Amino acid sequence: MVNLKPVNLDPRYTWMNGELVPWNDSRIHVNTDAVLRGASVFEGIRAYRSVAGDELNLFRVMDHLRRMFKVSMRVLRMSLQYSPDDLARAVIELLRANEIHQDAHVRVVAYFDEPELSGGPDTTGAFILAFPRPQSAKLKIGMRSTVSAWRRLSDTSMSPRVKASGNYLNGRLAVMDAKLKGFDTPVLLNEVGKVSEGPGQNLFLVRDGTLITPRITDAILEGVTRQTVIGLAGELDVPVEEREVDPTELYVADELFFVGTLIEIQPITEIDFYTVGQGSIGPLTERLQRTYLAMVRGSHPCPPQWLTPVHSLAAATFTT
Repeated sequence: MVNLKPVNLDPRYTWMNGELVPWNDSRIHVNTDAVLRGASVFEGIRAYRSVAGDELNLFRVMDHLRRMFKVSMRVLRMSLQYSPDDLARAVIELLRANEIHQDAHVRVVAYFDEPELSGGPDTTGAFILAFPRPQSAKLKIGMRSTVSAWRRLSDTSMSPRVKASGNYLNGRLAVMDAKLKGFDTPVLLNEVGKVSEGPGQNLFLVRDGTLITPRITDAILEGVTRQTVIGLAGELDVPVEEREVDPTELYVADELFFVGTLIEIQPITEIDFYTVGQGSIGPLTERLQRTYLAMVRGSHPCPPQWLTPVHSLAAATFTT
C-alpha cells in the first residue's frame, strides 16, 4: 500500500564533519566552493522498513559509498578524512538520532570547502541528511515523459558517471522544460543523439520480451539500482541487452521505466503523446518492481551485505 503521508523536512539533526549538529545550526560558509561552484559529490541511499516491521535496513549502502570514493571523488581528485566505513556508521548514527523507523532517504555529501589561497591542497568536508521517504503513488500509476531537447553532459566535458552536484543543473533544465510542456520527467539523449537516461535516473525499455538499457559508455550514471535490476532480470530468466538505443525505439517499446535509488522502479506510461503498452504499468515492469521492493524489505533473497540493519546494529565492520 502506498503511503501518502507528508515527509518531515525538519529533522532533529544533520551529521556534519564528525558531529551530530542540530538542524537549524547545520551550515557551511557562503565562500565554500560547494556554494560558489557546486563543487561537491553525493550519494543517495535508501533505508527500508523490513517486511517483519521490526527493523530499518539500508540497501547497498557500501556499494553507494564505494562509487562515491572510487569514481566521483577519484575523478575530481578529492580526498576526505573519513573512510567509507566512517560514513556508513555516520548514516546509522544519524538515522538513530533522528528516530527514523520508517522508509527513509539519506544523502551523503562530500564537498570542497573554502578555496585554498596559499597554494596548498584543497580542504574538504562532509555532511549527511536523512528524511523519512514514503513511496510515490507513481510507482503504480506511472508517469508521462518526453525526449528532451537538452542533451546529457558529455564525458569530454563533465562525466555523467561522476555524481557531482553541479552536473544536476543539466537535468534541472531538462526537467523544467518538460514540466512546462505538461510532462513529468524527460529522457535525455547523449551528444550523438542516442538515448542516455533521465535527469537523475537510468532508463530501461522492453521489446519482444527483452530488457534493453543504454550502455555505461552512453553518457549515463553507473547506477546501483540499474545494476540491481539487471541482476534481477537474470534471476527471472529475462534476456538483457546493454546497447545503443535510438530515440524512436522509445515510441515502439512495449514497456518503459526509469530506475534509481530515489524513484525505485518507475513505469513510464506515455512518451511524447505515444501511449506505452496499454497505458499502465507493464507486466515485466510490474514483476521487476514487485521483486525489487520485496528484496529491499528482506522478503526476497539478496547478498547479505546488501541489507545493513540500522537500529539493531551495535558495532559494524563494513566490506568496502
